Amino acid sequence: MKEPVVITEKEYGKGEHFFSEYADSIQWIPCHVDEIAVTRSIEASGARILVLGVERYSGSLYPALAGNAGAGPGLIARHGVGFDGINLDLCRKHNIFLTITPGSLDRSVAEHVMALLLSTARNIPALDNRMHNDRFNPKTGFELFNKILGIAGFGNIGKKVALIASKGFGMQVSAYDSLSLAEQAAKERLSSDAFLSNYGVHEYFTDFDSFIKKVNILTIHLPVNQSTRYYFNSERLGKMNPDSILINTGRGALVDEKALYTALSSRRLKAAAIDVFNHEPYEPVSPEYDLRKLPNIILTPHVASDTFEANESMQRKVVDNIHLFLEDKHEEMTRVV
Repeated sequence: MKEPVVITEKEYGKGEHFFSEYADSIQWIPCHVDEIAVTRSIEASGARILVLGVERYSGSLYPALAGNAGAGPGLIARHGVGFDGINLDLCRKHNIFLTITPGSLDRSVAEHVMALLLSTARNIPALDNRMHNDRFNPKTGFELFNKILGIAGFGNIGKKVALIASKGFGMQVSAYDSLSLAEQAAKERLSSDAFLSNYGVHEYFTDFDSFIKKVNILTIHLPVNQSTRYYFNSERLGKMNPDSILINTGRGALVDEKALYTALSSRRLKAAAIDVFNHEPYEPVSPEYDLRKLPNIILTPHVASDTFEANESMQRKVVDNIHLFLEDKHEEMTRVV
């Protein structure tokens, strides 16, 4: 008998061909991302397994999933690595496992960071627009070589960015993280000097104020939690060097969008490139703070991890976690809860 698995339409659409290879044992049930629609699909199908994307869920789907699981656990398999949209307390309350797909999207996100940075540095969106409007009108850009790139959050993605920026473009990389340099190095069984050399890091900081004074360009890769939500508020944005550039491919909740609008519109910041937002699809915090109206910002619709390669890797890990769950090999799953 096939195992029913509810999966949001967007995630199924990215990997329908891949998922169909497992149709002999899994009944895939695509549904709309809205929580009411997800809950109805769970209830109608009897599914105890659910595959979700980045959307936020905080209510009815948890007891519905648990009800189908009976005395056993349920499973939410995230198609991605972030899990700030999942209510961990409700997972624990209703005996629901949560898995993620670590390592599957690091390179894709890091490459998108560099794409946004190059687009900003060389004015590519503006120049492309001019050419499409029959205006052969240059606009001078700047090189990345020897510029100081600050990476806030030095996890797997931050490390990939550091490698590309330092070894590919000759940038000077400064890293900021809550973990000390010694702790980071110990995790990889390296000396501190070897760790810095391995990733092309010029300076490493655990103090934000010392870090932010050094950088020309900031890319954000912090996790979202109570201490980092809206971490980049007006106070911290105000500490950035004049004419700095901010890039966010991490999580929308890390940046106060009103404060960012103010910093960009006043030219306190030179430019920004944003792939993630507080509300997705993007909605401005209010009409007068609409980031889309600014000429010095590049916006992409949460696509940093959306490559064929990353999607296939995530799909494979989702299916692996489902099979491990069905085989009761819970300790081998890439579990958060």
